[in-house]
Amino acid sequence: MRRFLVPGLVGVLVLILAGCGGGSGTDLTVFEQLSDQAVDAHISAVIDPGTGEPTIFPATATGSVRVGVDGAGIEYRGFLDFPITAIPATADVRLAYIEVFVGSVPFGAAVPVLVELVDFQPPVLIGSDFFRTAPAPFLPPVLARPIFDFFPSDAVPPRPAVRIEVTTLVQRALQRLQPDFQLRLLLDPAVPGPGIVQLDDGAAATAPLLHVEYL
Repeated sequence: MRRFLVPGLVGVLVLILAGCGGGSGTDLTVFEQLSDQAVDAHISAVIDPGTGEPTIFPATATGSVRVGVDGAGIEYRGFLDFPITAIPATADVRLAYIEVFVGSVPFGAAVPVLVELVDFQPPVLIGSDFFRTAPAPFLPPVLARPIFDFFPSDAVPPRPAVRIEVTTLVQRALQRLQPDFQLRLLLDPAVPGPGIVQLDDGAAATAPLLHVEYL
C-alpha cells in the first residue's frame, strides 16, 4: 500500500473481506499511518548549552532519524510518533509493524537496535527523553520488543522497506489509551559501538509507516 501514499496523507483505513482467500468470515481492518515528522527526531548525548539537556535534532530539519553510536563515541537515540486515534481502544490487534527505509549504515556492520514503546505526551520531545530508562512514577513503564538488526545491505539500492514487527507494543499503547504510538530506538545497550543507522524521515514515499491489522 505504501506506493499509494502521497504527501499530506494522514492515514488510511481499508476494509479487507476475510472471505477472499478462505478466511474465517470475520472482517479485518487495516490501518496505515505515516509518522508525524513534526514530532520525529533523534537526540544526541551531547549536552545543548542552551537547555542543559541532550541535543534534539528534529526530522523536519534533518530529513532523517539517527540511531546508534558514532566513531567519536557519541550516542544518538531516535524517536518516531504515529497518531493512532482512528484505531478503537478495544481493537483486537492481530498484526502490527513499522516500515522504514535505511539511508546509511556507515560502519559496514549489522546494527542491533532496541525498539521501545514510550509515551512523551503531550507529543513534544524534550532532551531528557534521551534518558527514559527508569521512568518517573507518573509515566508508564517502558516496554520493548526483541533486539532488531539493521544490515548494511538495507541501504543498498533499490533499498526495500525494512519491516519491524511491533504487535505487542501497539496492543499495549491502545491499552494505555495513548493517542500516539511512540517509539524510541537505540543501539543495543550490550553493544559499546560504534554502530549507527540513519533512517529516512522526509518524503512520504520513504517516511516511516505504521501498519496495523485488527478486528
